Amino acid sequence: MGHCRLAILFVLTYWATFTGFSFAEEIPVSIEERPTTTEQQPAIKEEKRPYTLTVGVREWISQGRSAHNIGAPDGHPNVLSELSWRGMNSVITEVNADLVVHRFVVTGSIGYGTIGGGTLRDQDWDGDNRTQKTFETLSRSNDGSALIFSLTPGVRAFQWTAEDNPVLGGIDILLGYQYWREQYVGFGAVNQLGPGQAPDVKSITQTNTWQSLRFGTRITVPFLSRIALKGSAFYIPVTSYRNEDIHHLRTTGPNALRQDPSFLTTASGGNGVQLEGALSVRVWRQLTLEGGYAYWDIRSGSGIVQAYPASGGVVQESHNVDNTRRQGVFFGVNWIF
Repeated sequence: MGHCRLAILFVLTYWATFTGFSFAEEIPVSIEERPTTTEQQPAIKEEKRPYTLTVGVREWISQGRSAHNIGAPDGHPNVLSELSWRGMNSVITEVNADLVVHRFVVTGSIGYGTIGGGTLRDQDWDGDNRTQKTFETLSRSNDGSALIFSLTPGVRAFQWTAEDNPVLGGIDILLGYQYWREQYVGFGAVNQLGPGQAPDVKSITQTNTWQSLRFGTRITVPFLSRIALKGSAFYIPVTSYRNEDIHHLRTTGPNALRQDPSFLTTASGGNGVQLEGALSVRVWRQLTLEGGYAYWDIRSGSGIVQAYPASGGVVQESHNVDNTRRQGVFFGVNWIF
């Protein structure tokens, strides 16, 4: 009887086990194992650009003015003569490039424009502080030019990006070199203290050349995917100034002057500022348009004026100051590589 019960129990156990495995094989898996978050969305590796190169062209619709004055050899009067140029308007076409490699930044530009219109006021005094005026003429100005070049390296202190905006955000510290030359040409001369005037021919050519060290910062702030604000501020702590004047009508008589040049002024020291702000808009892919305003103001230190009489020799006078300003709106187009 005991053996019979064991046999029955063995048969039931075998049947239950076999049936259970068969049943399990026939039932489909209703809940599949979900992949982990890492398997669902592989980690996206942020691609950092090894460099960013921006190349552009812009038109600076600028207004300029310049005043150059000298003193007498013995110091009295302290202002003997002054040439004041006003309305030196110029549309300067500028080609620029900007390179960012990691934290290194370098920006360069070259621009040229003609100067048309404006006036020259030539004044002389016998007394200190522009008193006892003895001479004043007014001439028209035309056929001038402006040439600028700069190369400014630096470091990027902070950098960030805006989604889908090709313009990199950043704050840069810059130190570089600038060459700035302006040439003015005056025609004729109308006496402002009495009758008389000179013929309407070229009467004077003045060429100002500034070579400067400039130090400053700039900031670029991208917004959304298409807009960026840009600003820069430079201080010029030192500049080398050279002025060449040719007085074309003073070729004969006791006051005749040489023509290569008639006067040469050199000065060092000085200072200046250059400010700029702009709004940039991306219009297609890496193509951006921008518009803004720039203000430049530079002042020479004191120096020496050398006059060259046609009879020979050199007459030396003291140079007080030359102050040149240029400002106006600009519009540009840029491509970002």
